[in-house]
Amino acid sequence: MATFLCSFLATSAASTKEYVLNAASIEEFKNGIRYDGEGELIIEIEDDVTISSSGNVGIESTAPVTIRSPAERTLTIVVDSDEEFLYGIKAPSIMIESGNVDITVRGKNDSGDSNAFGIHAASGNVTISGGSVFTTVETAAHKNKGIYALRFINIAGGLVTAYQRGGSNTFGLDGGNVEADSEGDGVFISGGLVVINSNGGAARNYGIDSRFGTVKVSGGAVVFIREDESGRTDNYVYNEDVTTISGGNAVVFASAGGNYTLREDAILAQNAMLLPGGTFEIPVGRTLGLSGGAYLAQPEGATLLFGEGYGAFEYAGSAPRDRMTIYAGEEPVQQAPVAGLLAGPGAAVLLRRKQ
Repeated sequence: MATFLCSFLATSAASTKEYVLNAASIEEFKNGIRYDGEGELIIEIEDDVTISSSGNVGIESTAPVTIRSPAERTLTIVVDSDEEFLYGIKAPSIMIESGNVDITVRGKNDSGDSNAFGIHAASGNVTISGGSVFTTVETAAHKNKGIYALRFINIAGGLVTAYQRGGSNTFGLDGGNVEADSEGDGVFISGGLVVINSNGGAARNYGIDSRFGTVKVSGGAVVFIREDESGRTDNYVYNEDVTTISGGNAVVFASAGGNYTLREDAILAQNAMLLPGGTFEIPVGRTLGLSGGAYLAQPEGATLLFGEGYGAFEYAGSAPRDRMTIYAGEEPVQQAPVAGLLAGPGAAVLLRRKQ
């Protein structure tokens, strides 16, 4: 289905172009953005705005795109179409520095070549250093992918959630899909909070994958990954052949159709919240600790299994607060900055997305 897209041709091949999205300018951008220049495109989100496209793409650029919002406003992108290839954002490379980007892609095309992407870096990288990114990709397509990059996906901070459902194959984060072995490509998570949910794919459900690269989780990242084992061919939360979890602070809970289990010993170094409705298990032989000043919130409806018959959970104290339990590190739990915690990334998962 054809749709109108605001199209701009850069007058200078090397110049940077900046679009400011606010209540006044969104009228000309509301059906989508197509940028045909060669210089970098910078999108600044000044107000909460929405782009709704009945075509195949929300934002498309022939040059790298940087998205930021010093005011921490939200850009909502909705693509709802039955075309063969669907994209929330498509560009050679995409960088998200701040603000909130909320992408939903829907469609019914089920041909063997159809693909749908929340974010698609056609020839380069996806870099997320702050803010929040939500992608929901729910189509009948051959492949539904939350975030895809030909070279690498690099998440160093912020909140990233990728929900992909249905069709033949689901992929949460897919990076390093190049036709050559390269350890410099793949998926690298060194900070922030990452939530992946891949389910309903008839053939495959992959949480995090790299076809020819590597997957590295390190630093102070907190990662929750789930796939529902519905695929008849393959299911995995992450490709164990190319994945390393290192550094001692990276907390990775992963669920292959059952409980979320802690995959490596870890020390939580940032405030985090367990996903509502999930069961989280520290298995025998594993240990989860809390560094001083860090807090783990267990909301009502979430279960945390540790102790007798399970692994060790090391914390200084706990207390009930606002329909949840707050586990604290070395500092007394009574000093827990609950208001600040509830305004953080974990709360965004609780309030804006349901597992």
